[in-house]
Amino acid sequence: MVTEKQIKVKGKEYWILIHSVRKGKKVIQKKKYIGKSLPPKSRLEQLKKEFLKELSGDKYKYLSKEDLEKIENKKTKYKQELRKLGKIEKEKKLNEFMIRYTYDSSKLSGVNITLRQTFLILKEGIIPQDFKNLRIAKEVENHEKGFIAITKYKGKFDVKFIKKLHFILFSGIDDSIAGKLRNELKRDVKIAGTAYVPPKWTEVKRELDNFFNWYSTNSRKLHPLELASLIHLRLISIQPFVDGNSRLSRLLMNWVLWKKGYPLIDIPIEDLENYYDVLDNYQIEKNEKPFITYIKKKYLSG
Repeated sequence: MVTEKQIKVKGKEYWILIHSVRKGKKVIQKKKYIGKSLPPKSRLEQLKKEFLKELSGDKYKYLSKEDLEKIENKKTKYKQELRKLGKIEKEKKLNEFMIRYTYDSSKLSGVNITLRQTFLILKEGIIPQDFKNLRIAKEVENHEKGFIAITKYKGKFDVKFIKKLHFILFSGIDDSIAGKLRNELKRDVKIAGTAYVPPKWTEVKRELDNFFNWYSTNSRKLHPLELASLIHLRLISIQPFVDGNSRLSRLLMNWVLWKKGYPLIDIPIEDLENYYDVLDNYQIEKNEKPFITYIKKKYLSG
């Protein structure tokens, strides 16, 4: 049973939660600070439930203790491998990932390009001889710039950041929409191949306000992999821009992982159907869990 108690430290009074845990023959008191004043009853009960959940080892909403162990082990191995590499080797490894990631993310967004063409454009800086669509080459180059941007950005996660990233993706491709939200352009969108209908342009500002409020409330409560997955899932479902929402959402997912020191995730084009299925689970049935489970599997198998 969790109880609340007021304590005095250096003449100042604080409230804490206390729960007694038996370990062998000993009883140990676990404590958690909750503030200088006692919160309202409903909030207090919620804090007690969260405290019990933390003590049971089920700290996160969608990840089990076994999941966490595997995720953190992969992170540890990833960082150990990086420490063995020199600066040039690290850059080479990141570039190799970025080329494959740019290819897959572009293909998932309907861009007609091959892995070989992506390699030639990004690695060799040349347009393939049989390549006739220069817009596609520009899209791939912009995606690379977007990828580089997420590895360098250290500012706040806000609407200015997502607009800046979108501007990078569409600069020189379609300047009329680059970095401009649908509510600014007064345009609705449809998504082919799904029954899901995104919010109307008149609802985008409200949806984004809710999205960033959700982020502010949950960014420290969720595990980075949960947070990255849900940023991807929620933003792609809002469709804040006329085009490029899926590429943007996948970049932002990897921005969270990069910032927290976790391996990055690539969703291969070969997995398109499974990817769309778990998106549908949320967009049509409002079920987040299948998408997080899917991203977790991609993380662990990558």
